Amino acid sequence: MPERAEPRFASGLLMLADISGYTAFLERVTDAHPELAAGVEPVPPAYDFMITLLDLVADELQPTFRPVQTEGDALFAVADADVVTNRGREGLERIGSTHAAYHARIELQREMQQHECTACVFIGSLELKFVVHAGSFVVQQLPNRTHVAGPAVILAHRLLKNGVTERTGLRGYALMTDAALELLGLDRSE
Repeated sequence: MPERAEPRFASGLLMLADISGYTAFLERVTDAHPELAAGVEPVPPAYDFMITLLDLVADELQPTFRPVQTEGDALFAVADADVVTNRGREGLERIGSTHAAYHARIELQREMQQHECTACVFIGSLELKFVVHAGSFVVQQLPNRTHVAGPAVILAHRLLKNGVTERTGLRGYALMTDAALELLGLDRSE
């Protein structure tokens, strides 16, 4: 068994980029393709498309954010404090360009789509939201992946369950904590 590195503390930004509507969309795919329940090939193209969306988000967030793992409909990424401290404009631009690339990819898929099941017509309802928090966390480099843990990580994940959509009507947004704004050197009013 390969040797594991000792855990270490790090600090910086913790980001979750979450696809809103993911579960409802894949439930529609399941309803449109009853053969899925039986495990009969071929796998509907919607599954491959959803993975390409998460890959696109991971690629677009780099080099500022380093992807740690995908979590179903979300990508969890970190940015070291020395990379983002007082670089709020760059951080916001990275989030904005990722959001734009995400929607460009959905539009391209709609234009190229040859598969028109009753679920795929809803592809445009998929939205991308970001939750960004800052703090200290434990990093452990394992043989095949990086594991990040700690209270700040837990809080970032809890922030995905928020009332932003209910209060604002927005399904796509970037929710940044005061700690994230401070690290980025941004004022709340920006």
